[in-house]
Amino acid sequence: MPTAPTTDSVLRVISAFLLTYLTACPLAATPAGVAVLRAAAWSPGDVVREGAGEFEVLLCAARLQHEHGTAGIVGVGDRHGLFLEGSERALHLLALRGVPVAKLTLGGDLAADPQGLFIDASGLSETTASALLTRCLERHGAPPSAADPEHPTARELAKIRAHLQPFREAFAAAALPRLAAQ
Repeated sequence: MPTAPTTDSVLRVISAFLLTYLTACPLAATPAGVAVLRAAAWSPGDVVREGAGEFEVLLCAARLQHEHGTAGIVGVGDRHGLFLEGSERALHLLALRGVPVAKLTLGGDLAADPQGLFIDASGLSETTASALLTRCLERHGAPPSAADPEHPTARELAKIRAHLQPFREAFAAAALPRLAAQ
């Protein structure tokens, strides 16, 4: 007897389709594309909202990569820079696929990033963070991708972190004048 597909299996199929689509598309010779994504309002146990959030993040990145070749995301999360679980999972996947993610908070401290895959954009406006991420992408290029984003190796994680270091330095330098003024 056939069973109904789970949300995870449907999202994995959609993710695979989007990633296949991205690799089949010719890359345009245009400047890097950066989008600002905002966290959806929290709703406990709302699996549909979580799945839609994950799909929105992946679709946005696919569109940017199709139109620009090189893409980045500025994520405006909750007061700790977090998104619903599905969106966080998609942002993590993108960070492992060569799409840098800069995170902003809504007035709090940025949550810890144990793998070091996200860029701390605290203290910057959305506009400043977007412009800075675009400049970093154009200057340094996209970070390397993990061969298997579900199971990145320690070497792949180290390469991604090392590539993001100049991005982090640029964001920290841009935030200094704002922090000093406060």
